[in-house]
Amino acid sequence: MIPSERRPKRILETLLPFFTLFVLSFTVLSLAIYLVDTRFPNLVNWHPLVWIALIAAFTAGSYPSIDQFYGWLLRRVLFPERSQVPHFLKHLSEEIRATTDLSELANLLVNSLGEVCQFKTVSLSAREPRGERYVVISAHGWNVSDYRKVRLEATSPLVELMKAAQPKSLLREKVIQSLSWQESNQITVHFEALRATCVVPLWVKSKLVGSINLLASSSEQALNEEDLLMLEEFGREVAPSVWKALLIDEIQKINRELQDSRSRILQNAKLTAIEQLATGIAHEIHNPLTIISGKAQVLLLQKDRKIYDEKVEEVLKTVVKQTRRAADITKKLLMFSRASASPREKLKLETVLEDTFSLIAYQMSLEGVEIERLVAQDLPDFFGNTQELREVFLNLILNAVQATGPGGRVQIEITFHKADKVFLLRVRDNGPGISGENLERIFNPFFTTRTDGLGLGLFVTQQIVHRYGGSIRLESEPGEGTLVVIELPLEPEAAPNAVSVIPEKGGKEFHDTASGRR
Repeated sequence: MIPSERRPKRILETLLPFFTLFVLSFTVLSLAIYLVDTRFPNLVNWHPLVWIALIAAFTAGSYPSIDQFYGWLLRRVLFPERSQVPHFLKHLSEEIRATTDLSELANLLVNSLGEVCQFKTVSLSAREPRGERYVVISAHGWNVSDYRKVRLEATSPLVELMKAAQPKSLLREKVIQSLSWQESNQITVHFEALRATCVVPLWVKSKLVGSINLLASSSEQALNEEDLLMLEEFGREVAPSVWKALLIDEIQKINRELQDSRSRILQNAKLTAIEQLATGIAHEIHNPLTIISGKAQVLLLQKDRKIYDEKVEEVLKTVVKQTRRAADITKKLLMFSRASASPREKLKLETVLEDTFSLIAYQMSLEGVEIERLVAQDLPDFFGNTQELREVFLNLILNAVQATGPGGRVQIEITFHKADKVFLLRVRDNGPGISGENLERIFNPFFTTRTDGLGLGLFVTQQIVHRYGGSIRLESEPGEGTLVVIELPLEPEAAPNAVSVIPEKGGKEFHDTASGRR
């Protein structure tokens, strides 16, 4: 269990008893010959086999006591740390029993075993309560990104072996020797995936809830029978705690899902009412605004406009400007209310991005903002509405440009994760970032920090993303710039068409790109 001590201790365990027996046998033989020669001269001529038999009897009778003595000496005097391992495992099991948080429990177990017992890698795998797979929860000596990829199906050969060998541990070398060539290859793959040479199963009654997977630092430090017995006893003690933590974690996940569902239902009802109200308001005021704006523009274009004094002309210009602003609001409201009925078709996201960029390229050159586009090769087709997606790109790019100002830098990236079948859209700027106060309200309708902003662009963007079954999140610190990440599933037509939840106070799950956004 203490690998650094394994080799010298084994050498001493082997040599000391034999060396002691040799010295004692030689001493006893010499003393016996001397006594016989001085007191019983007639016995000196005994056959050599008689003396060999006497020495053999002496050795056989003395060896158990000598071996026991040296065992005590090595454990208590020369290598006292080894005798402390059972106490350490007992103390660790008590700490684990007092822990109910799954992540905390797993980290405590793997890090304690790895650091104290000096294993190269230690991992804890556990069964998903609602699934048939075993996943690695935490590991010592691994990268997080590596162990999170490990999955073992309940029907995999290694899991079947653990079920058959309960409650015994599995040593890779012994297991391989007992199997056929083909079966041993399959088992080796699973051991290598877990980076382990020993697997200690965790049983709760008749249920295999997981395993502790261990890899010694070298082949010379392989586990012996005493180590395996200690580890199996440790596994029996901690298995109920691991299963309890798994159930608590699953209950917490279910509770969060129920709360999210309840909140989603309530918010969808609110948004449905808002959508109906927005549609009615937009239709009712859009036409009068158009008439007012048109009349004011006609007056300004009349040939005899010199008869107006400067104040009247200024008033007419203000009327035109404000009616256009109000018309823009109604246009946004109509887009929000009609989005669910927008037709969708197969398209290329990179093409939509290029079309959007061509619309604002001249404005970007005037602003003096550098825009970098990073688009992955061979992106699959996306099923969506070109106008909606162009609105998303346009809002995020303009917001980033306005946040950086002249001389700023904006990076736009589109990638695709094949494993998750998700498009990732990233918009990064080197602007001033977002304050915590604005972060909470950035997606609320009509919220803006710009004097000429409407506060609807990001609200509409969020709703479009949600309608595709996607998500939008933010990473930002004041003075550090901002990163907006949008995730869109490959097949949004399968996603629910209902509007996703908008938190009451702007939400923490979905945020915008920078303060002062549209």
